[in-house]
Parts: sequence; C-alpha cells; structure tokens
Amino acid sequence: MKLLLFDIDGTLMLSGGAGHRAIDRAFAELYGIAGAFGDLAPDGKTDPQIFCEIFATRGLEIADHSAAVRELAEVYARHMAAEMAASEQARLMPGAAELVEALAGRDDLALGLLTGNFETTGRLKLAHFGLDRHFAFGAFASDDGDRNRLVPIAVARAERHLGRRLGLGRHVVVIGDTPRDVECALAHGATAVGVAASRYSVDELSAAGAHHALPSLEDIPAFMEAIERCQEKQS
Repeated sequence: MKLLLFDIDGTLMLSGGAGHRAIDRAFAELYGIAGAFGDLAPDGKTDPQIFCEIFATRGLEIADHSAAVRELAEVYARHMAAEMAASEQARLMPGAAELVEALAGRDDLALGLLTGNFETTGRLKLAHFGLDRHFAFGAFASDDGDRNRLVPIAVARAERHLGRRLGLGRHVVVIGDTPRDVECALAHGATAVGVAASRYSVDELSAAGAHHALPSLEDIPAFMEAIERCQEKQS
C-alpha cells in the first residue's frame, strides 16, 4: 500500500487571501497591529513559523512563544471561518477534486494530509470544497511547527487508522507545491512529488530534489505513473 500525503495551500486549493486576512485580523485583535502579515512570503512555512516571523518583523517581545501561538491559533481559527465563508476568490487547484476522487476509490492507496496549517483551519479550508471527507488522518502544524517532523506523525496516524504497519520509505509519497514540501519528504526517505501549479516551476521543484515534478494535478495518468514508479518500502 502506498501512503499519499497532500499539502493543502497551493497544492489542493487556494484560499483567495482568506488566510492572510484572518491572520491580520487575529494580530489586530490581540496585539493592535494592522496589516501584520505584510509582504511575508509564506511558501511552505507552517502557521507557527509564520506567527513567529511576524513577532520578529513587528518587533513584538513575546515571553512565551508557545503560549502566544496557541492563543493566536484560537483567534485565527475564528476569523478564518468567517473569511472562508465570505471568500469569493477561494478555488480548488486545477484537477485537484478529480484526482482526489479518483484516488479515494482505490484500495491500494491511503490518502492523508501533511500541511503547515493547524488541523482546525486546514480542515476548514478543505470543507469549503467538500474535500475534507477524503482525508481521515494527517499531520498538521498543530502537531509540530517544524514541517520536517510531520512525516512520521502522518505515518503513525495512518497506521492507527488502517490497523496495519506501514513504516517509512519511498512508498510514502509527499505531494506539495514548494521546495519545503520536497525537503520534508527527503528528510525521511519518502518520495517527493512536486506540483508546479502555484509559485514554483517544474525545474525549481526538480532542483529542490523532487523525485517527480508535474505541471499540475490535471493529468491523472501522469500522476498515477509517478506514484507507481515509487520504490517498494525500505526496511
């Protein structure tokens, strides 16, 4: 069995700026700062990393970063729900819904998430498009703020959900749109599939070490060929 772990933002969907606006609203509510997100580049970063970067760039002196991130996460989730409900620009990435539907019907594949989102807000984004029902498990920024530590968490959750051992190896496939997605896969001997439908090109994702880099998720046969070429589980 192959375990497919999907990133959310830029891979499956775009929130149309809802996430940025929700973060701005959370920082305004808790710290009285307008436009806190500014021109920060979020590509592949986890939400806690983004929050801590804002603390630094806005000169906020935070005594307990973990506590501050937890408080922000709660306020952010509330604003994110409102922003997603009102967003007119949120959209699925090309081919995402069709691919997920096709994969969900196979008994030799298990679908999960591996994302820099907190679980609450990540699932909220997918629920906006009805995709959350296909992902029973995953690893999130609420588990660890370091994306490179999320692969083993996702595998452990998959094992509990499936009731069987999977282990780490090339049969674990991380699908994402940034070099950070590729990096977290390589850190654990997983297969990295880059999707160049957002900011990074096929060449850039390949240069980052992706085993396979696709222009988008629209070509289902090409995606299936990429994952079928994964090596068997390593011991």
